[in-house]
Amino acid sequence: MKIAISSENYEILNSVIRRAKETDDNVVIAKVEKSLFDHIDNEDVDAYIISSNRPYAKKAVDFIKKYHPYIPVIIIAHEGNYDVETSDSVIPFYRGNDTEIFAKTVMHNVKAYTKNFETLQRLTAKMGDLIVFGECTYDPPKRILLSKGSEIQKLSPKQGGIFELLAANFGTVVKKDIILEKEWRESNYFTSRSLDVFTTHLRKILKDNNIPMTITNVSNIGLMLDYLPSKI
Repeated sequence: MKIAISSENYEILNSVIRRAKETDDNVVIAKVEKSLFDHIDNEDVDAYIISSNRPYAKKAVDFIKKYHPYIPVIIIAHEGNYDVETSDSVIPFYRGNDTEIFAKTVMHNVKAYTKNFETLQRLTAKMGDLIVFGECTYDPPKRILLSKGSEIQKLSPKQGGIFELLAANFGTVVKKDIILEKEWRESNYFTSRSLDVFTTHLRKILKDNNIPMTITNVSNIGLMLDYLPSKI
């Protein structure tokens, strides 16, 4: 795995490099804006670690998530401060923190996201600008759900991410672990409960707008967006 890291903190840089060597990963140091964007344009990086206090951080993250949405981006929040909302994970770093432990946490986040990367690629390969299923259309960039051509709902970012995956695989079970890895970067009791809450909200949106579809929990294995049984 090749990782691009941009940070002003040499202790963090060196600790991440040491940790990466232990796991046979390769770290590319991209200290300045041009070198970081060169790596993005060349598409040769598997993950990005970017310091949030770098002046180009938000611009870089937005660019990465637009053109390479399934490459993980980890933000280092110095003293807990950050203003980059589109990253996959934010890890606070405070003066006095043990950089070796911090580097271990950073690499864990990268590994957790990429664990199901191949499966995510397969599931999302058919995602385009618009996802059409039945009489409905979902527009992922705008997070807008349409029925018979009329806009009926704009989804929140988390709702949109879940719904995009289900809509793109309409009528097919998507494993919960895959959804949790995509939206929360890890699968555990707390993220699973969060998924249940967002699923309930999405079901209500479908019902309130008289869309003859629902999200079914299939044997606790996964979720499936499909027609209501009475409408088949």
